[in-house]
Amino acid sequence: MLNNLSGGARPVQAAIVALAVAIALFHFYALAIRPLDPMIFRAWHLAGLVAFAGVCGLTSDNRITRITGLAFAVAAVWSAIYVTVDLRGITMRAGVRPSEWDIILGTALLVTVLEVTRRTAGTAIFVLALVAILYALFGDVLPDVVSHRGYSFERLVTYLFTTNGIFNIPLGSAATYIYLFVLFGSLMMASGAGDYLIKVAMALSGKARGGPAKVSIVASGFFGMINGTSAGNVVATGSMTIPLMKRAGYSPRVSSSVEAASSSGGQILPPVMGAAAFLMVDMTGIAYSSIIVAATIPALLYFLAVFAMAHFEAVNRGIGGVDAEDYNVDRKTLLTGLYFLAPPAVLIVSLLWVGTSIILAGIFAIATTFLVSWVSKSTRIGPARAAEASVDAGRSILAISATCATAGIIMGVLNLTGMGLKIASVIVTLTEGNLLLTLVMAMLVTIVLGMGLPTVAAYAITGTVVAPAITRLGVEPIAAHLFVLYFAAMSAITPPVALASYAAAALGRASVWGVSLTAFKLGMAGFLVPYLFIYRHQILMDGTPAGILFEAGIAIVAIVSLAAALQLEARSWAARGVWLVGGLALLMPDVTITLAALGAVALATLWEVRCRRRADGGQTA
Repeated sequence: MLNNLSGGARPVQAAIVALAVAIALFHFYALAIRPLDPMIFRAWHLAGLVAFAGVCGLTSDNRITRITGLAFAVAAVWSAIYVTVDLRGITMRAGVRPSEWDIILGTALLVTVLEVTRRTAGTAIFVLALVAILYALFGDVLPDVVSHRGYSFERLVTYLFTTNGIFNIPLGSAATYIYLFVLFGSLMMASGAGDYLIKVAMALSGKARGGPAKVSIVASGFFGMINGTSAGNVVATGSMTIPLMKRAGYSPRVSSSVEAASSSGGQILPPVMGAAAFLMVDMTGIAYSSIIVAATIPALLYFLAVFAMAHFEAVNRGIGGVDAEDYNVDRKTLLTGLYFLAPPAVLIVSLLWVGTSIILAGIFAIATTFLVSWVSKSTRIGPARAAEASVDAGRSILAISATCATAGIIMGVLNLTGMGLKIASVIVTLTEGNLLLTLVMAMLVTIVLGMGLPTVAAYAITGTVVAPAITRLGVEPIAAHLFVLYFAAMSAITPPVALASYAAAALGRASVWGVSLTAFKLGMAGFLVPYLFIYRHQILMDGTPAGILFEAGIAIVAIVSLAAALQLEARSWAARGVWLVGGLALLMPDVTITLAALGAVALATLWEVRCRRRADGGQTA
């Protein structure tokens, strides 16, 4: 639908730009000047993006794509007009005594959302939504364990044509928060901040052993936190970092895998967290500042895990830092570009210290981006660059909003049929209330349901059905939801459907299956992190400073130990075994087990160093 945006006649290109700018202005008007009813606001947010997609589709050579794109645009806009004119009547009649137009336009919008989602985000969530709809319609003929009374098509479609379905919390978050921060990211890139962040990543880690991979990890973290999808982050940074890694000696498979694993981690890195944090605010009612503070140490631990895996691969292959011809960073460049960090600094200060709302903080950050861009003539954001950033934001948010609307459909069915509560009960029943088994089950369900979905949509669905199972066992809601969000992000690198790995494999010209398996391995040490913050809750900044530092230190040892066991070609297999067992044992908060595991890991490390010195003739590796 959005392919070949650079093609098409000039009037079409002008219409694309005009629509993108209109969408941006509409959001600023509704968010900062005159608030609209939530359902009306969400309806026009969706209608504007579908219309944008329909006009973009006019650049396609496929006639069917052009015609259906415009048809979907008409359906979405017509539905938005209908919602605006008869909001009270629609909500009063939904699922009870719907009118003929309720059914017609509800069906039209349902079909539009599903098809736009299929075209922009793939078939995974499209199929999942179809299964949910069929389940709602024919649940009365299913076995007792999953059956329900069954609902007529008229009742279902009009129920979903409200904030119970399509216009549910996920689409509300996309319209209210996520679009604002996607636009912020696009403007940051337009201002030249993207190039500066790459240079910062280069300066921080470029000359270290395995420097190119570490540059990729740092850069992907910077970009991923303001990018709505893992795959989008891969495309944004991988075009530079993957060739850099390949030139240094990493194989195409490993280069692509490092990019996929680190890009997926950007979705859990504060302060923006790939926009999923905003959805968590709406779903849990927990303050945004509390979420990003709690998520900080776990996110850094994940990146440490990928960092360690990349480092050990460099040790195995004897890979050094970035080549001299690729390292074009000097202290003057870094110092003179510090103003690029002003927008994210304003965002953090506004949220954590001033205490402004998320919307105002985002607007302040966008305004700061415009201001700092005028420091240099080469980075100045004028009308042309602002329009280009609006188009880029429209392209990025379309898939996110479409999948959020589809996630709302699935959530609506789960709530209508009671299946959401059943899944939580089944998980607890199968595990007999054992916390560890429940967490493992929750992890597996989250990863499976999240495969092929953007992180925001994956979390929207799994947060509804999986997090309640964890909280039933006494886990704090913020820990349970971060656990689910974490593995929703990790589903992007988990075979067989791993969107981030697919995108990275295309850039690195490597085997899709090989990249998926390797990225999964690289991220595996990080899979320990959610269990650590469940059992060692002080990692979520919940406790005394001394306790938080101690628990974080234990987590670091556990992560690095597991990474060494999985990735380092150790001289001693016994050391690898001790690292593996010791890293897993550090999950347990028991003091005796913790001290024993720390001692065992330390002895295994000393033994490995001794073995390496002997093998290398007295020189350490």
